[in-house]
Amino acid sequence: MSAGATSSSKQPKERVTSKQTSSQFSSRKKSCQKCAEAKARCDLQRPICSRCQGRNISCQWFTVDPPDVPPSIYASIEEACPPLSELGAEELGFSVPSASTSPATVESMRIGSRWLDALIPPPGRLEKKFNPSTIQFISRVLKSYPKILIKDNNILPPIAHALQSQAGPSQLPLSNCRTLLRMWENKAPGSELIARETVWREMTRLFEEHSTYDHVTLLGACQAYLLYSIHLFLCGDADTRSMVDTSTMINLQELSSALSRTGLYTSDAQQRSTVPEWESWIIAEAKRRTLYTMYTFDHVFNYSQGQPSYVGTELGQLSLPASKELWTATTKHDWELKYEQHIMDWPTEGPQLDDLWPHGTEDVKKRRGERADRWVESADEFGMFMFAISNMTFGGS
Repeated sequence: MSAGATSSSKQPKERVTSKQTSSQFSSRKKSCQKCAEAKARCDLQRPICSRCQGRNISCQWFTVDPPDVPPSIYASIEEACPPLSELGAEELGFSVPSASTSPATVESMRIGSRWLDALIPPPGRLEKKFNPSTIQFISRVLKSYPKILIKDNNILPPIAHALQSQAGPSQLPLSNCRTLLRMWENKAPGSELIARETVWREMTRLFEEHSTYDHVTLLGACQAYLLYSIHLFLCGDADTRSMVDTSTMINLQELSSALSRTGLYTSDAQQRSTVPEWESWIIAEAKRRTLYTMYTFDHVFNYSQGQPSYVGTELGQLSLPASKELWTATTKHDWELKYEQHIMDWPTEGPQLDDLWPHGTEDVKKRRGERADRWVESADEFGMFMFAISNMTFGGS
């Protein structure tokens, strides 16, 4: 499937002008929720306004309002990060690996509605009990991902592969993400609101346009939205942290759900003796890593909100992250040799995510534990991260 074919079947969305945006912003609620409900004057003091403090009640705020920004700033943003729907046909002519036609392996709807678990606990699901040190460990690793992206043009966080940077227009979401996060990190004093608004607008655009993307561009969009969310929530101050709320997580989960519907395996993945196409395998592996990271970030968000997290059994049959040798292979020939060895090491069934979870009979737990031990021997840092979380949460399989 080519990006051009996908984009031509969709009508570009009407652009929101700076004047329209400013009008929308001015009409948004600025008071805290309690003052707004009581129709009382709010002094807008954060994190606790004077009225709520005087009444000793919880002071909660609506989604952070993007600030008023001069139209010239919007113009420069739009020029630096053009929407993919407005790129010319010639620019969108890059052919990307076809989306998988293999049978669905996850419940995509469950991914998109994961936020409901906090409101309606799923029956029979195992709740993950995190202690503060585990959440701190997860948070410190996750917040390194956007920092890795902006540190070096030649290095990507472990959820993305170098091949994605060669995917023509499909690499724009991640490329824009690197540019905007660098702008954020190097912002001049007094420009915090502009930096915040710039990132907010790009996140909004990625979500609103995601249905027009081919599956490789959608992967980059999902990764970028995830990295923006992690950066805002874990690397910023209280104001930027508050930008990541339930609505942000709902959007992130919807992006992840849409990504899962494009296929999480290569079309020939069911044939264990077949070596798939290198490019298609990379995209499928990156999709799974992105999903796993979204779920991990979701655990951190839920913990911060005092909400429970549950084991994502809908992902249980997915493969564990590939070995370091496979993921970091630099040539197709080298990768094919290593994949043939992988087939020999795992001739019937590869290691799966639920090998890290403690469930089943004692014999089943033992077998899963042995498989996990074999897998971790060749895991890369991302795989080790997942293995560590599992052991810190469950104490091993």
